[in-house]
Amino acid sequence: MHVTFWTWIIAGTGLLLSLLLGSFQLAALLRPHSRWTIENVYGGSPEGTDPKAYFAFNQGAALADPIFWLPLQIAASLGMLAGAKWGFLLALIASTPFWYSAIWFYVWDRDMGFRRKTLYYWVVIWGLWPAFGMIEGVYCFVRLL
Repeated sequence: MHVTFWTWIIAGTGLLLSLLLGSFQLAALLRPHSRWTIENVYGGSPEGTDPKAYFAFNQGAALADPIFWLPLQIAASLGMLAGAKWGFLLALIASTPFWYSAIWFYVWDRDMGFRRKTLYYWVVIWGLWPAFGMIEGVYCFVRLL
């Protein structure tokens, strides 16, 4: 498949977000109860909800991302840049967790109420992930038609 300017943008953004997410989740795996991890990776505070549920929920994502999502997204981005059809198909598959996980994070945050309710959080931090997932998914779907 032909590699376009937009292929470079989407694959590069996918790699960048994967590496960013991977580094944060590595910190969460290595130091799950540290103040830095709570403030910069998990958000909110365990005192704002059930601490056991808070850490279990966040550790689930910290384990699932490096085992499943990150290798899939990295392979997909590299495959897209190589112009391989399988790369676009993997990227279509890898786009799903970007917006799918945002749904349960939204419900968790809404119902448990421990994250900050700022415009910056909901648009930039939270909104970045599902927006990219939808853009990547639509782009790859259209390219595969």
